[in-house]
Amino acid sequence: MPVIDASVYVALVNTNEQSHDEARSWFREAALTQQTILAPSILVTEVASALSRGTDDVALARRVTSQIMHSRIIQLLPVTVALAEQAAAIAIDHRVRGCDAIYLALASQSNGTLITLDRQQLERGAGVIKTSRPESEE
Repeated sequence: MPVIDASVYVALVNTNEQSHDEARSWFREAALTQQTILAPSILVTEVASALSRGTDDVALARRVTSQIMHSRIIQLLPVTVALAEQAAAIAIDHRVRGCDAIYLALASQSNGTLITLDRQQLERGAGVIKTSRPESEE
């Protein structure tokens, strides 16, 4: 099962993002195949922050926050103590940022693939689990 990080969702909803088309195509395919996409609950905050700061459009950030919270294909999962502990180990061992380690830990726990546009997550995360850009995931 795929796990997405904030970079993918931000690209999906922000037409000014360089990877907008590939994120949109990937999500369209996921929806057509009725695929469930996992994400830690921090996705909501990270996307809201990125949109609010990056676009200076508070209304867009609020709409997208609601869209994520009510999505039928994205399943938000809590950051449990066990997930946080695994993420801490990943952050230490693979030198990744804290929130990035949470996405990696969730993908590891769910035996999934992390779908990301973040170069560091793609490279360093590959030492933990399978990582992929949106266009190469089936």
